[in-house]
Amino acid sequence: MPVVSQADESEAEEFVYGYRPRAVGAVCAFRLGEHSLDWNLGGTSGSTPYPMMTMVRIGYRPSNFGTRRFIAEIWSQKGPKLEIASASHRSLVALDDQGPAFTHFMRELHARIAASGGNCRFEAGFAPWRWWPMAAVGVATGALLIYVAFNTLVGGDMSAGLLIAGFMLLFVWQMWPLIARNRPQRYDPRHIPEQVIP
Repeated sequence: MPVVSQADESEAEEFVYGYRPRAVGAVCAFRLGEHSLDWNLGGTSGSTPYPMMTMVRIGYRPSNFGTRRFIAEIWSQKGPKLEIASASHRSLVALDDQGPAFTHFMRELHARIAASGGNCRFEAGFAPWRWWPMAAVGVATGALLIYVAFNTLVGGDMSAGLLIAGFMLLFVWQMWPLIARNRPQRYDPRHIPEQVIP
């Protein structure tokens, strides 16, 4: 259920977005109302006024199945933390990429929060307490793999060295986007960082 935009002469454009967070379960649906974000989380519904939102964080969260996925987390003074993802489960192993619809919805949500006059903080990537240890472990692991691969090749075991080098490349291919895209930063709601949206 991607964004549906409807407009006619008598009403403003309506922004609706939905995704299925799990293979089995209801769709989470969101609508940008005039004064609030209206939501239905599979049986639980409510609305969060834009001025009541205290923080929005968007980050790159790839799925276990290799799908590029981005998640926006929204905190408010009252009500539950809301999560909106750019990918929707179609089955146990298949996800639908809703990147363009997600980006369109996020840009409009940010504009409405900014226009509401509230005191919302906008952050991209992981929280610093989570990102710095992950980056340190990633760099240390990569350096260790390079060292082991080099010593193995120098020792004459070509097949083991190439196997370790291949594993190192796979590790970098998986970890680098996660580290690079999720570098913690504050941002202006009018300019969402490109690395955290599809």
